[in-house]
Amino acid sequence: MAATHLDRWAQWLLHDRHGGDESSLRKQLEWLAPVRDKILTEASVGLDDIVLDVGCGEGLVGFGALPLVGDSGRVVFTEVSEKLLESCRNIASEIGVTPRCRFVRTPAETLAGIESGSVDVVTTRSVLIYVADKAAAFDSFRRVLRPGGRISLFEPINRRYLALNKDTLFGYDIRPVAEAAAKVRAVFESAAPPDGSMLGFDESDLLDFVERAGFEDITVRLELSSSSNTPYAGMPWSKLLATSPNPTAPTYGKAIAEALTDDEAAAFEAHLRPLVEESAPGRIRHSVAYVSARRP
Repeated sequence: MAATHLDRWAQWLLHDRHGGDESSLRKQLEWLAPVRDKILTEASVGLDDIVLDVGCGEGLVGFGALPLVGDSGRVVFTEVSEKLLESCRNIASEIGVTPRCRFVRTPAETLAGIESGSVDVVTTRSVLIYVADKAAAFDSFRRVLRPGGRISLFEPINRRYLALNKDTLFGYDIRPVAEAAAKVRAVFESAAPPDGSMLGFDESDLLDFVERAGFEDITVRLELSSSSNTPYAGMPWSKLLATSPNPTAPTYGKAIAEALTDDEAAAFEAHLRPLVEESAPGRIRHSVAYVSARRP
């Protein structure tokens, strides 16, 4: 599958989130595995359930649900990216679970093509941050759920993340190159305005959306964490420059080239490259929210 034929969602998930560095990808998947498990646990996924994984991506949550629903259960994978749906179809075929899967290309705001009252569980992982009309998405979640159906969602709270990591990049102190770092940050900020889908909400807004959509037994849990396991430690600098923090953002290499002069870029690299490539001690803070609720 040539990168030139990928939409931005598939391009990021299949390449730009790790820059082609397999070690970095493994590290990301190791971090995401307990996230997946928590989503499924909070949803009380069980035998015979029909699980709808909205914005399924590479299928992490959906394929994780299949063993829990058993032979008579089913998982519906939805995506706006046909390439990612194709990837999930291929995985399902390879592991022999296609008869228990359904694949639908549809946006979270409408879930067109999913019948009302047809599923037991709706899950998302890092999906609503890209959805402009989050209220419509929650209304769609409620529509497709049967009475008593559950939602279990995981969303980064990027507004808090930026504040918590304002003096770091890649988990490393950038105060020695603060002026250059501010210019690089400005490039990313232009791609994610404060009132946009990624930054224009927090955990309180999620609570409001769930309430207004008519759910009950609502729990919204904010988790702040601090880790010395920096995400790109040991990664070759050239591959780090080929990564981007999300599908709507440029790669770090493009942002640096756009923001800095050659001399500024050289000083920026001279500070950060040894820290990254030599896996120097660093620290990164995370801000995420888990949401669970029940349709009456």
